[in-house]
Amino acid sequence: MFETECEKLEHLVIPSEMMANIEDDISMDIFSEDIKAKLNKAAQLLKNGEVVAIPTETVYGLAGNALDKTVVPKIFKAKNRPSDNPLIIHISSLKMLKQLLPNGEIPKKYIPVIHKYWPGPLTIILPKSSKVPDVVTGGQQTMAVRFPKHPIARALISLCGFPLAAPSANSSGKPSPTLASHVYNDLSGKIPLIIDGGACNLGVESTVLDGIRTPPAILRPGSVTFEKLRVVPGMENVQVYRRDFVDKKLEQVPTTPGMKYRHYSPDAEVILIESNVNSTDETYQEKRKCIQWQENIEYFMGDRENPADIARELFKALRFVDKLNVSTIFVEGIEDVDEGLAIMNRIRKASSKIIKY
Repeated sequence: MFETECEKLEHLVIPSEMMANIEDDISMDIFSEDIKAKLNKAAQLLKNGEVVAIPTETVYGLAGNALDKTVVPKIFKAKNRPSDNPLIIHISSLKMLKQLLPNGEIPKKYIPVIHKYWPGPLTIILPKSSKVPDVVTGGQQTMAVRFPKHPIARALISLCGFPLAAPSANSSGKPSPTLASHVYNDLSGKIPLIIDGGACNLGVESTVLDGIRTPPAILRPGSVTFEKLRVVPGMENVQVYRRDFVDKKLEQVPTTPGMKYRHYSPDAEVILIESNVNSTDETYQEKRKCIQWQENIEYFMGDRENPADIARELFKALRFVDKLNVSTIFVEGIEDVDEGLAIMNRIRKASSKIIKY
């Protein structure tokens, strides 16, 4: 057991020209002594084999040294996460990535998408070298890698000098944390430190792209959407898992998180109210009349015309409503386009029942 500390670090800024340089790590010389002290505190814990909760642009991550096979099990233990559920490796430069690859070379098919969307909320599937322990990848010979855009995450990885394995910093199966308070509620006493970087900007986990497959496939939708990826050279034929194809073997032996187990579920039952091609406002209102409740609380997550706003609010909303001790959470679905694809992916996984109208 730990006495979990929460360290505020909300005003760390990396100059845009330095952020745009994806080849090299970030120099610590640009930061104030106060910021360096806080980063060093977290880095020292990570170098000593502990795990630390850190902010990213997607959700908070529970980070540990991705190259230390004795550290990674601590991540699984703190989250109560199944050990066959792979972890995403977070890097701070392409130089760091190349050290993890079997021949030190990034597959050419990924170059356009890397230069377009890294650093950012995109994870790619790559072959791994023996430097990456099997415990990180669930025994697979591929690894899932992301280059985060959040300045705290990138600075901390640079300072450590090694990549960080970092799934979402929540109890396994629960809604992902987008605030430091969410992490504290789930993991207090289980980890030594939470870095509070404020609210996560995007609110849903990264897109996972497998470009090794032919055709390429989005295994988990996120903020780098299908619509964005299909216009990148080499990704014109990209498919979406479950929408365009299904691979039962891939679900049983996954290469990335979010494929095998139920996720994102609050304690209350979640019921999705989902439209179809023939749905109208009239049919929706008729369906609502059939749902019986004694009392209800409405939580507005955003305008369906701006799915990015809804994505930012989704997990926060599920956690907020759940704390009110409601018995059932009804969620109104949106169209599976742009960020809506990621939102509906998360809601369907959280739901025990889907009502069509």
